[in-house]
Amino acid sequence: MSIMQNERELQVIQAAYTVFIRYGFARTTMGDLAKEAGLSRPALYLVYPGKAEVFEAVLGWMIDSMLGTIANTLQPDWPLAKKLMHVFEICSIKPYDEIKKHPDAQDLLSLDSQIPGIEQVPYARLQVCLEGLLAEPVAASGLEQSATEIARTLLAAVRGFKLAAQDSTDLRDLIERQVQWLAVALV
Repeated sequence: MSIMQNERELQVIQAAYTVFIRYGFARTTMGDLAKEAGLSRPALYLVYPGKAEVFEAVLGWMIDSMLGTIANTLQPDWPLAKKLMHVFEICSIKPYDEIKKHPDAQDLLSLDSQIPGIEQVPYARLQVCLEGLLAEPVAASGLEQSATEIARTLLAAVRGFKLAAQDSTDLRDLIERQVQWLAVALV
């Protein structure tokens, strides 16, 4: 793939992020995406064959960015609960806040109903991050569950919290309770 193609893809992804966060998935059209990216619709179709593929690229770009931020800011001497909350602030609460600012974007809180499987890859990558944070405390705890099982359960709970929360303060409280309970169980 040429550098020019990568630049074009990044141009589309960054423009698409703006459109999706404003209008959500369902209300966004390829025309909206092309216009924001400064391309014609036919030119956009040369880069991505459809809206779902554009959105998948946006999700990949976002998770790369979030995991990079986590890697650059997470402090190894922080207690487990602080590390986990740091991850969820970046990967759950901040995106939730952005979505909640735009009433038309509420469908972004649960995309699997619209595009089955779309959330699997970003959540799988986030789960690996959590497994890394949990591996040592879980091994030392004597719990029968693995770091993978605990990370998966914690992530599933947080996904559900996004749908149940009334606002970002409520979301943060729900996640913080879950993280504190887990941290106590691992001591």
